[in-house]
Amino acid sequence: MQFKRLKILMIILFISLDTFLFVWWRSNRPDNVQVTDANTSIIAEMKHQNIQLSKFSTKIPYANYLAGKQSNKLISLSGKVTGYEANIKNQKLSVNFNTPQSIKNSGSKNETSKYIGSQIDPTALAYSAGYQYNKILSYEQGAKQGIYSQEIDKLPVVSQQGLFVVNYDKDGKATGFTQTKISNVTELRDERVTLSEEDAIVSLYRFNELNSGDKLSKGMLSYDSALKVNGYDIYTPVWLFVVTHSDGERDALKINAFTGDNLSE
Repeated sequence: MQFKRLKILMIILFISLDTFLFVWWRSNRPDNVQVTDANTSIIAEMKHQNIQLSKFSTKIPYANYLAGKQSNKLISLSGKVTGYEANIKNQKLSVNFNTPQSIKNSGSKNETSKYIGSQIDPTALAYSAGYQYNKILSYEQGAKQGIYSQEIDKLPVVSQQGLFVVNYDKDGKATGFTQTKISNVTELRDERVTLSEEDAIVSLYRFNELNSGDKLSKGMLSYDSALKVNGYDIYTPVWLFVVTHSDGERDALKINAFTGDNLSE
């Protein structure tokens, strides 16, 4: 009952916000032909400045506002495996191996291989628990971590509440993993149109997140947590990218897929 009241309140809040943003957007946005021409011009300007772009889509996706709770039902490891220490704190499972293990960070989708003798194969364990390898988040971390995302409403989660993260040492051996999980996922309103990947790239450029010599990854439409209300995390769709700067440094970039706001840290 409490959540139903919360859901109604959130729907009213989002509808009011959407109405305001829609009116503002309509009053300031040129017609579709002008927007397309403007995007094309800005993309050309980016390429002229030697900003490397991956092949991007102009397709308009749909997504939702979602609510979910942190789950206490995390992975239970087999009693047959040894050589690790595990604890759960704040609904997060942390496992550290006593001896680093030689496991590929992209993992294997073979669920039967999640235990190798008395050892744990964390990547296969992630797949068996329903997580999918997240190329963009893993690319940002380089060789330090392999990151796997829970999927909600058919899109990957990129916030800390729904990730399976495998940690690696400087020799590329797995030292352990962490797991968080989202449960009780509920739609707060019907699906609505989002920005295209091209629109998100143009927004990044307008927010001065891209500079000459940068290389931008393929974008990924994902869910990120926006706020917490009465124990429920509210998720909004975001476009996630990783930019590689000319000095080799990498940063994650996020654009709100509904409003176009810059959520990059």
